[in-house]
Amino acid sequence: MKLRIYTLLIAFCAAWSLHSCDNDDDDSIAVPAALQEAFSSKYPNVKNVKWETKAGYYVADFYDGYEASAWFTTDGNWHMTETDIPYTALPDPVKSAFETSEYKTWKKDDVDKLERQGIETVYVIEVENQNQEIDLYYSADGVLIKSIADTDDENSHLPTTQLSAAMKTFIEEKYAGARIVEVDVENDKSDWDYGFTEVDIIHFDSDINRNTSKEVLFDKNGEWYSTSWDVRKNELPVAVTTTISNQYAGYQIDDAEYFEMAAGTAYYLIELEGNNTPDINIKIAADGTILK
Repeated sequence: MKLRIYTLLIAFCAAWSLHSCDNDDDDSIAVPAALQEAFSSKYPNVKNVKWETKAGYYVADFYDGYEASAWFTTDGNWHMTETDIPYTALPDPVKSAFETSEYKTWKKDDVDKLERQGIETVYVIEVENQNQEIDLYYSADGVLIKSIADTDDENSHLPTTQLSAAMKTFIEEKYAGARIVEVDVENDKSDWDYGFTEVDIIHFDSDINRNTSKEVLFDKNGEWYSTSWDVRKNELPVAVTTTISNQYAGYQIDDAEYFEMAAGTAYYLIELEGNNTPDINIKIAADGTILK
């Protein structure tokens, strides 16, 4: 009799254990009907969807050839889909741009495809070299939008902040034909530009006859503050390179950016590196005048 009771107790415990495990694995959440319908409409052939909430959004994790996550608001409005893709699935212009970049020898760790409401698709290649990890953001036609340090933040890619009508109009008028590829609002209170809106665009620059990634900055009131973009060494005005050669002998140009300011000024910000000396940054006008 004791053996029988003992056996029943074991069976009961085992059944309870399995039931408990099932509950632990079932971490699904209640999803509004409108949201489920919106997801099914956008991804009609997807099954085995797992829902969770992140940063105020409902996020559907699923597999559709590749692992993906689609972000929605409660009313069923789609905002972003992040897809984990292999390097081979990148558009050819992106692969070509990466393979001729300064990061071409770095180890490729991860590749993401970001589709977001209101802006163009962006591809992010995460690369690492020793203790450095960098995220490289490319447009579909291979323009490097930006390179930033990877922070291993699982929410590093978020739906895009929507621009005001005035911001959109400004960009359309000042940079005709520009494509919006990134929108961020500075949220670090310790930074001078806290609350500013940074808009990355791809704009065809007729002066250099190529598409260029430009960063358009708006202040807290939504007013244009500045626009800046990287400049290749061979695209610098002769007056600029002549001044640097004459006044900064022993230094080489490392990086160069061009700034257009809403205040009406414009200048090049040049980073110079020397032999066994600290790097220096100088502001210089197109006519070669050094600015303070």
